[in-house]
Amino acid sequence: MTAKTVLYQKWSRHLMLLTVFLMPLGSFVYSTPAIAEEASSTSASNSVSTLSDVTTVTQNVYVSPKGSDYLGSGTVQAPYRTLPKVRSVLRDTYSERPAGGTTIWLREGEYELSATLELNELDSGTAEQPITYRNYPNEQAVITTAKTIDPTLWKPLNAEAAARVHPAVYADQLVELDVQSLGLKNTSGFPGGTTFTKEWGIVDLIVDGVREPISQWPNPQQKIGKNRAGWVTMNGSADPQSFYYGEGGQPKDGITTDEVNADQTDRTARWQRSIEQGHDLYLKGFWRTDFDPVTSKVESIDTTRHIVRLVDIPEGGIGSKWSKEVPVFPSTNPSPSGTVVPFTVPDQSPVTIHDDTYVTKDVYVTQNVYTQPSVPVSPLTVTSVTYQVYRVGTGTEEWQALNLLDEIDMPGEWALDFKDQKIYYYPDGDINKQNIIIADRTGPIIKLTNASYLNFIGLTIEGGLNNGIEMQSSHHISLDSNTIRNVGGGGVLDYYGHHNIMQNNTIYETGSFGMSIGYAGNRDTLTPAQSVITNNHIHNTGTLIALEGLIITQSIGMTISHNLIHDVPKHGIRYVYNNDLLFEYNELHHISLEDGDAGAFYTAQDWTSYGNVLRYNYVHDSPRANGFYADDGDSGDTFTNNIVSGVSKAFLFGGGHHNRATGNLIVNATSGIQIDDRGIARKYTADSSYAEQLMAKNPGAEPWKTYGRVLADTYGYDSNLWQNILNSKWHPEYPNGTHFKDNAVVQSGALVIPKKGAVIIQNNPRISSIQSAKLNPNTTTGVYTENPTILAIFPNINQIYPQIGLQKENTTSTSS
Repeated sequence: MTAKTVLYQKWSRHLMLLTVFLMPLGSFVYSTPAIAEEASSTSASNSVSTLSDVTTVTQNVYVSPKGSDYLGSGTVQAPYRTLPKVRSVLRDTYSERPAGGTTIWLREGEYELSATLELNELDSGTAEQPITYRNYPNEQAVITTAKTIDPTLWKPLNAEAAARVHPAVYADQLVELDVQSLGLKNTSGFPGGTTFTKEWGIVDLIVDGVREPISQWPNPQQKIGKNRAGWVTMNGSADPQSFYYGEGGQPKDGITTDEVNADQTDRTARWQRSIEQGHDLYLKGFWRTDFDPVTSKVESIDTTRHIVRLVDIPEGGIGSKWSKEVPVFPSTNPSPSGTVVPFTVPDQSPVTIHDDTYVTKDVYVTQNVYTQPSVPVSPLTVTSVTYQVYRVGTGTEEWQALNLLDEIDMPGEWALDFKDQKIYYYPDGDINKQNIIIADRTGPIIKLTNASYLNFIGLTIEGGLNNGIEMQSSHHISLDSNTIRNVGGGGVLDYYGHHNIMQNNTIYETGSFGMSIGYAGNRDTLTPAQSVITNNHIHNTGTLIALEGLIITQSIGMTISHNLIHDVPKHGIRYVYNNDLLFEYNELHHISLEDGDAGAFYTAQDWTSYGNVLRYNYVHDSPRANGFYADDGDSGDTFTNNIVSGVSKAFLFGGGHHNRATGNLIVNATSGIQIDDRGIARKYTADSSYAEQLMAKNPGAEPWKTYGRVLADTYGYDSNLWQNILNSKWHPEYPNGTHFKDNAVVQSGALVIPKKGAVIIQNNPRISSIQSAKLNPNTTTGVYTENPTILAIFPNINQIYPQIGLQKENTTSTSS
C-alpha cells in the first residue's frame, strides 16, 4: 500500500469526505458506426436525424464538411455540415436522448468555425447518457477558427518592401498579403504595446498543418560567436533603456565584438533605415534576469556609438541584476564626480559544507555575482528619463530580433508589418499548391462552461490565437487521443473542474503552455478533484511566450502519470499552491531551452502545499534546468525513486520545510543537491506572507487541523505540524525537516547543505563514473543497471524504468 493510498484512507476516515463516482472511459457504451460504403436502410436506423426515432442503445449522428445543414438529416448518407448545427439539433431534442448516449462522428475534412464552439449544460450528457465527439475511423477531422487563404491573393513585393529584403535572398522569392483587404483584426500591433512578456496576440500563419516561424535574427539554429544558437548578447548598458552592441560598454566578460554586423550585411544600418520609415523593430531580451524574457520595441539605433535604445525602460533598467549599479543623473544636474555606487554582495548566509566524503567544495547560495571593483565612468546626459539606478551589465544578457521583413532569410519565415498592413512571406514550396490558413480569432477554439459528461476523441484542433480547448467549471470531461497544435495560446485550459480525464493527447506548437489546470477540487475544504492527466505527449510549447509544458495551480487530489514532456522553453511542469498531487512515471527532457533558473519539476513560495508526491519520474538531458526545484520557501514535497540525469542541480530546495528526497538516482549533475537557508536573509519568518497564507487556511480548525495530523503520521513530520511552522521559536526561516537520504550520486558535483536548520543528510553513496555505475538508459531488455550500490538504494529500478513515459498500449484507437 502506497503512502498516497494511506493518506487518502486516513483523510477520508477523519474528515468523512464524500466523493463523486468517476466513471471510467471503458464503461461508455458505443454502437458500431455505420460505414459509408455499406450504408443502407438498416444502417440508417442507427443514425437518424431526430432522437425520437432512436431504437438502439446509442445514437450516432454524422457530420461532414461535404454535408448540408439544410438538406442533411444527420445520417451517414446525409450528414450535417457544421458543428453548430449538430449542437442545435441536440439542444432541441435534449429530453429525447437515448439511454446509451450520443456519438457525433466527424468525417474527414476541415471544420472551419466562424466563432468559438461553446458548449454548456444544455449540451451536456449524464453518466448514463454521455455525449461524444470523435473522428470517423481512419479519417482526420480538423476543427479550426482560422481563415483559409486563397493562394492567388499572394502578390509580388511592392518596391519599398523589395528594397528592405535581406541581402541573402532575392525579392522575387518573397510574397506579400494585404491583411486589411481580408478583414483580419489582429494586425495593428502587439496587444502588450511597446513592452510585454505575455501578450503576443497577432495573427498566425499555418501552411499545410505547419505553424510557420515568424522571422527571427539570429535564426533559431544559428550560432553567432560563442553564444547559444538563436541569441546574441549585449556588450554592456549605456543607460537604463539602452545597450551597446559593439564597443563602448563595460561587460564583465570584456568582449565588445560587434556580433550584430559580423556577417557584413550592414544590419544595424538597415534596421535603423526601416525604423526611420516607420516600421517597428522588436527585440526579445533577458534584460535583467535569465528568466521571463521581455519583448521591447526599439526607439532608435546609433550606428556611430553602437547603441540600441528601447522605447521603454525595462523594469529595473537594462543590465543583469548581478552586475554593479550605476546611477543616472539628470542632464540639468549631472554628478560632479561621475563615480558609481559601490556594489556589495547581497546579504545571504553562506552555506557550510560538512567535511564528508560526498562534499567537495564551498559555495554560496547567491552565485555568479559580479563583484569587480567599481570603475569610474563619465556621467551620462539623459533627457528622457529621471534619476534612476541601473546596472552596467555582464555582457551575457541575451537578446534576439523578431518579426521584421529585413530578417526573412529562410524558407517558411514570415513577418507582419504593422505599418504596411502586409504579411511578408518566404514560401517553402509552391504556394499555389499549399493549404494556407491564418489564425485571427482571439477566443478558444472549443469552450466548455458548466458542462459535464462530454467526450472528445481523436480530433485535431488547430488555428486559433487563444487556447485550443478551454474548460470552466466543467466535470466528467474526457479528452482522449486528440491532437492540439498550432494555437497562439495553450493547448488545454481547465479551471474549477473535477473528475476530468486528459489522456493520450498530443499537444505541440503552442504559443504558450501545453496544459494548464487551476482550482481543480477545493483546497479550503480539502475536497480532491480526482482528475487524471496521463499518457500525453507535450512538446515544443511556449514558442511565442515562454511558458511550461504543464501547469497546475491551486488544485488538490490529482494523478499525473506517464506523460512525455520535452523541448519547452521554461519549466517542464510547474505546480504551485497544490496539495496531494501524485506525479509518477513521467519523462521530461530538453527542458529550459530558453529560460534559466528553471526546473523540470518546479514549485515555489507556499507553506501550505503539503502532500505532493513525485516518484518514478525520469528527468534527463536538460543542462540548463534543475531536476526537482522547490523554490523560495516551498514546503512539504516528497521525492522518491526518481532518475535525474544531465541537469544542473538534481534537487534544489530553496529554504522550505519538510522537502524530502530518498531513494533517487542522480547521474551527471552539476550538483547533486542544494539545500539552502535563504529564508534567513529573505525573512521567511512566522510573521511573513508565507505564514499569512497558512493562517488563511485556518489550520487550527477542521478540516486542516486533522489534515495536519494525517500528514505528520503519513510522512513522519512533527506531530504539531502547523503549530510548529507558525511558531517563531521553531525558526520557520530555517529549512527544518528537510531530508536528503539514501540517494545514489553518480559522476556529479558537490552536495550543498545549509548552515542552519534541522536538516538530515546521510547515506548518499557517490559513484565516480557512469561506466562504473553500469548504467544502460537505452536498454531494450529492461535492465537499467546491475550496480549493487544503486540497487540497494533503488531496488526495483529495473522494473520501474520500462514503465516510465508514454505507454502506447494504453492509447485509445482512433482508426478503427
